[in-house]
Parts: sequence; C-alpha cells; structure tokens
Amino acid sequence: MFGFLKKETVKKIMHIEGMHCGHCKANVEKSLNAISGVSAVVDLEKKLAEVTLNKEITDDTLKESVENLGFEVVSIEG
Repeated sequence: MFGFLKKETVKKIMHIEGMHCGHCKANVEKSLNAISGVSAVVDLEKKLAEVTLNKEITDDTLKESVENLGFEVVSIEG
C-alpha cells in the first residue's frame, strides 16, 4: 500500500584480511559507516563486514575505505 515509501537496499558481504582485535573491528565499522548510505557491521571471527547500502555505492568505494586502513579486501559478494 505504501510501497512508494520503501527504500531499496542492497546487502553485500566484504571478506577482509588483517583484522585481529576489537580495535580493528571498530576502525573498519567507523570507516564504512562514514560513507553516506552505508550501514556496516563487522564479524571479527568470520573476517567479514556485512554492509547494507540504501543508495548506489561502488565496490571500489567500499574497498578503498577499508584498504586505506591497511586491511586487505579479499572479495565483495552481493
């Protein structure tokens, strides 16, 4: 009924190497969440970030945000 109010979202999984502690997790989340339209949660054990986008953002933008911190983005799914 109110479909025009619904925002389309896209979910992506980023596989990230090099995160070892809560500080790493917090830095990656902070960097990704600083991008307008991004909501990200990092799973340190699985070495991944679950990213929800509510607008178009390129994989390169996401990758750059993480790699600028010194971590390696192995792949992005979704």
